[in-house]
Amino acid sequence: MVATKAIRKKWFSFILIILVIGILTCILLNIPFSKINLLSDCAFITSNELSEIEKEGFFGPFVCARIKEDSVVNTIKQNENEIYEPEIEFRLFNLIPIKFQKIKMIRSNKVLASGAAIGLVLKTDGVLIVGSSPVTTVDGERDVLDENILKIGDVIKQIENETVENVSSISRIINEEKNQDRELEIKLIRKNKELTARVKPCYDVKSQDYKLGIWVRDDASGIGTLTYIGDNNRFGALGHPICDSDTKSKISLKEGKVYNCSILGVNKGTSGNPGEIKGLFMQGKNEQGVVEKNNDYGVFGNINDGSVLFSNTQEYEIGGRLSVKPGKAQIRCCIDGTHVETFDIEIIKTNFQNYSNDKSMVIRVIDEDLLNRTGGIVQGMSGSPIIQDNKIVGAVTHVFVSDPSKGFGVYIDWMLNQ
Repeated sequence: MVATKAIRKKWFSFILIILVIGILTCILLNIPFSKINLLSDCAFITSNELSEIEKEGFFGPFVCARIKEDSVVNTIKQNENEIYEPEIEFRLFNLIPIKFQKIKMIRSNKVLASGAAIGLVLKTDGVLIVGSSPVTTVDGERDVLDENILKIGDVIKQIENETVENVSSISRIINEEKNQDRELEIKLIRKNKELTARVKPCYDVKSQDYKLGIWVRDDASGIGTLTYIGDNNRFGALGHPICDSDTKSKISLKEGKVYNCSILGVNKGTSGNPGEIKGLFMQGKNEQGVVEKNNDYGVFGNINDGSVLFSNTQEYEIGGRLSVKPGKAQIRCCIDGTHVETFDIEIIKTNFQNYSNDKSMVIRVIDEDLLNRTGGIVQGMSGSPIIQDNKIVGAVTHVFVSDPSKGFGVYIDWMLNQ
C-alpha cells in the first residue's frame, strides 16, 4: 500500500512537471521575440503606432507593452522633426517586467508620398579621382596611380592647405610658383577616412606645365524617384546613395539641386539586364529644391514652396517596421511623362534589422501592366514609395539582376531618421 502511494506520488510529480513544461513552452512559443526585438534603440515609430503597441495582444496573448510611467521623455530636433525618446516597458502577464527599451517617436504621423521622377545634380566636396593618363616627362612616361599613393575613388580635398573646389583647382594650385618642382601635401578622403599623402607632380614636356596625371570629376547627375515630402518640405528620395558611375564610390556632397523630370521611355528589364528609365530634365529655372545629404539611405533635403512636385503627391500615414508584413502592397512611380501611377506588388520577405540597412524587405512585382511595360523594377525606379494597408512603409532600392520582377526595399524608418 505504501509502495502504491509512493508510485502515485511520483507519477503525479512527473505529470505536474510535464504540465508545467507544456505551459511554459506554450507561453514561450506565443511570445513573438523577433517582433519585440524590432523595438531596438534605433526603432522609429509614430504616435499612432505607439498607441497600437499599447493594445493588448499586439505582442501575443501573454505580453503587454506600454510607456514606462516614470520614463523621462527627451525631445530632440532632427531634420526639422521633433523626435521623442520614451522608454517602453514589456511585461509578462502584465506583472513581470521582461524588457525595457528606449525608442524614437516622431510627432508627425503622415507624409506626402510621391513617386514622381526627379533629376538630381550633385556637386562634390572636393574632386573625385576616376582614372589616370601617363604624363610625358624628361625621364619617360609616369603614371602617378601606378605608385599606389593616390587611388581611384579618392576624393582630393586640399593641396598644400588650399581647398580644391573644382576640377581646375588642381592645375592652378600645383602650377603656382611656390609649389613647382617639389613634393606637395595632399589631404584626401578614402573609404570615408581622412588621409594625407605626399606626391610630386610631373612636369609635362609637351604642355610645359605640371600635372598629377589623374582624371577627376567634381559633379554627378542622374534621375531617380522622389519618395516623400514631410514636414517643412523635407524630402527623401532614392533609398540608396548616388554613386559615381565609374568608381561606384558614394558622392561626397558639397551641394545639390533637385529638378522636375520628364520620362521619355523605358528600356525593359530582362534576366541579366535590369533595364532603365530614360528621362530628361533641364537645369536652371527648373530647380525644385536643394539636396543636403547623400548617404546610404538616399538623398535628402528641402523642396521649394509651390514646387510642381507637390502635385504628384498623396498623403499617407507612416508605417514603421512594426507595420510591414509579407503580403500585398503597392508602389507609386512614374514610367511615362510626368504622371505618377500605382502598381501592385507583393512583399515576400521582411528582414529583422536592429541596425539600418537598405535591404529591409524583398518585393515582387505582380502587376501585369507594369511587367508588360518595364519587365518589373528598372533603374530609375529607386525611391518609389511602397504602400501597404494605406500606409507608406518603405521605398524600392535595388532590383534582382537575375529576375527584374523582384527587388529590395528599405523601411521608411531608416529614411525618416536621416
